[in-house]
Amino acid sequence: MYTLRPYQEEALAALHQHICTRKDNPCVVLPCGAGKSVVIAESISRWQVEYPPFRCCVLAHRKELVQQNSDKLKAISPDLNVGIFSAALSQRDYDSPVLFASIDSIYKRAGEFKPFDVLMVDEAHRIPPKGEGKYRTFIAECQKFNPNLRVVGWTATPFRMGCGPICHSDHILNLICYNAGITDLIEKGFLSRLRSKVGVAQPELTDVKRNNGGDYITKSLAEATNKVELVKGAVAEAVRILNAEDRKSIIFFCVDVEHGEAVEKELRSHGITAPLVTGATKQQDRDLATRRLRNGKLRAVCNVNVFTEGTDAPNIDGIVLLRPTLSKGLFAQMAGRGLRIAPGKQDCLILDFAGVIEQHGPLDLLDGGYVALAVCGECRESFSRALGRCPHCGWVIPKREVERLESVERERRMHSTRASNKSILSNEPETHKVNAVYVSRHRKSGSPDSVCVQYRCGVSIFREWVTLDHPDFAGRKAQSWWVKRFGRQQSAVTVDEALSDLFLSQSLLEWTKTVTVKRNGKYFEVVGYNAEAS
Repeated sequence: MYTLRPYQEEALAALHQHICTRKDNPCVVLPCGAGKSVVIAESISRWQVEYPPFRCCVLAHRKELVQQNSDKLKAISPDLNVGIFSAALSQRDYDSPVLFASIDSIYKRAGEFKPFDVLMVDEAHRIPPKGEGKYRTFIAECQKFNPNLRVVGWTATPFRMGCGPICHSDHILNLICYNAGITDLIEKGFLSRLRSKVGVAQPELTDVKRNNGGDYITKSLAEATNKVELVKGAVAEAVRILNAEDRKSIIFFCVDVEHGEAVEKELRSHGITAPLVTGATKQQDRDLATRRLRNGKLRAVCNVNVFTEGTDAPNIDGIVLLRPTLSKGLFAQMAGRGLRIAPGKQDCLILDFAGVIEQHGPLDLLDGGYVALAVCGECRESFSRALGRCPHCGWVIPKREVERLESVERERRMHSTRASNKSILSNEPETHKVNAVYVSRHRKSGSPDSVCVQYRCGVSIFREWVTLDHPDFAGRKAQSWWVKRFGRQQSAVTVDEALSDLFLSQSLLEWTKTVTVKRNGKYFEVVGYNAEAS
C-alpha cells in the first residue's frame, strides 16, 4: 500500500480536474526521483475504479520504463488486468484494458486493439512538435478509432531543444496542469540535495559544430573531448575528489563509445572498475551493471546515452559530467540521476568537466532562467554568486572576481542565446507574461486547505497559495485577492466553492496578464499583477 506524498496528491487532483473540465490534453511535470511511476499508476487505478470499462495505454521508449511503470501499477492495484506490449520484453498482450507498451513495438498497430480512452506518454518531451514520428503516428491512428481520445504527458523536462515548451495550443499536449518544483521537493526532503564542483580540466568547445536542433554534433564533440591529456586530467581530478568524499555509487557520462572506453581505461589505472554501458551493450550485461550499481556491488559505471532516463538507482551519490551539451533537458536528465533519496545518502555530488553548470546553472536552482554562478577558489564548489561566499568551505568571493562575473553576466544578457536573458537569482522584481494558469487543492497537515495557483510564464512556473479557508489575517487577505478578480460575494468564498468553478483557471488567465515575482530566499514570491512585462 502506497501513501502518496502531498505533491503527488496535488498532481493527481490537478490532472483529474483538467480531464473533467477541459477538452485539451494536459501534461504533468514531476522532477527525476519524484515518483512519476507511482502517480501514473495511481491515476489509472482511480479512473478504473470510477469507470470500470476504462481503457488506457501507457507509452514509453525504453523497456526499463515499460517494466517499471507496469510493476508499479501491479503493486498498487494487484487485481487490475495489466498487460505489456514490448518486443524487448517478449510480451505482446492485446486484450488487457490497461496496456504498457514500447512505442517502437506498437506504433504501427493501433488498429489491432480495442479503442483506448486515454493514452499516457512517459518522457513526453520525446513527442516531436511537428511532422510524423512514431508517437504522432500512433496517437493519430488511435484518434481515428476514438475521436474523444485524451492524451496525458508525463515528464521532468517540459521543453525540447530548438522547439521550446512541449505544451502549446498547436501541439498534441496543450497545457501543463501541474509542475512540481525541484527546489521545493529538496527542501521538504522528498529529493536529495545536490552539490556541484567545477573541474579544472575543461574541453575547448569554441569550434565544436552544432546540429539542426542546436546541440553539439557528436563526432565534432568527441574530437574536442577525447584527448589523452584532457581525459587523464579530468579522471585524476574526479577520482581525487570522489575518494576524498567517499562517494560510493557513481555514474560517468561520456560522449561516444571511444570516449567512454578511454575514460573506463583511465579509471582502471586508478583502481576503479567502471564498465562501459552503451546502446550496443548486450541487454543482460547492461541489466547486470545497473543491478550491481544499485545494490552497491559496483562503485562506478561509464555510459553513453543510456542512464539519462529511467534508471532507478536511488543510491547514486556521485555524477561525473564529461559530456558537454547545450540541451537543458539533457543536462537535467543527467544530473537528475542523483535526485532520488536513499538511506544513509546525504546528498549527490555533481562534478562538471564539461562546462554544463556554467552553461545551465545548478539543477536545484534551475527554475527556468540563467543562474549567476561563482566557482570557489579553494575547493571548486559551484554556488550562487548572490551568496557571496562558498557554502562548503567559507571562501569569500574577491571583489575582482565579482566584477568579472558581473561583466560576464552583462555580456550574456546583451548577446547570448544561452538559457535566458535574466538571472533568476536577482533580488530585483521581474515581471513575466502569463501563458497559462492552473489551479488545484493544496493540503497541509494541521492547516485548512488552500487553492494552489500556478502561473506558467514560458517554461517557468510561479506559485501562490490562496488561503480562503484560513482564519484571521491570512483568510482576509485571500478574500481580498478573490474580490479583486471576481467582485465581492454575499459571503466569504470557500476553497470548495472556488474549485467547483469549472472555468476558474480560464477566468484567472483572462484577469492575470502578467505576474511580478521576487526571489525570497530560495523561492519566488508573487508580489504583483498586470504590470508591463519586462
